[in-house]
Amino acid sequence: MITLNPYLVFKGNCEDAFNFYKEVFGGDILYMGRYNDVPEESRHFFKGIPGEKIMHATLKINAEVTLMGNDGLETNEQSKGAVADNFYLYIRTEDLEDAYRIFNELSAEGKITMPIAPTFWSTHYGMVVDKFGIHWKITT
Repeated sequence: MITLNPYLVFKGNCEDAFNFYKEVFGGDILYMGRYNDVPEESRHFFKGIPGEKIMHATLKINAEVTLMGNDGLETNEQSKGAVADNFYLYIRTEDLEDAYRIFNELSAEGKITMPIAPTFWSTHYGMVVDKFGIHWKITT
């Protein structure tokens, strides 16, 4: 069996993002490890990254979906100018009320790129960039 789960790279605000996503989606933060937690013999892999930043975070939303990420300051810097903005995380709900709730919560302090509304391909569909710069599509 193959599983595919998103791994998000943040610019130093991974902990805030994961606490926000836990509020929006529920689930459990299974791990929130800091660069300070890296064993001494492996710290050379992470030179210059502040120890309090997140080395790896895992949010288990449900049995099928796990969201992972880190404060990959160097990775984030290396990806500038790349096609890093060419993807969306796609959320499909069974419940219209849930779709609107998720859309509204993700759009707080973010940017709505397409208001959630009925479309010819879905009963309701919308797009938003959240306050952390992550692109989302929400449908029901």
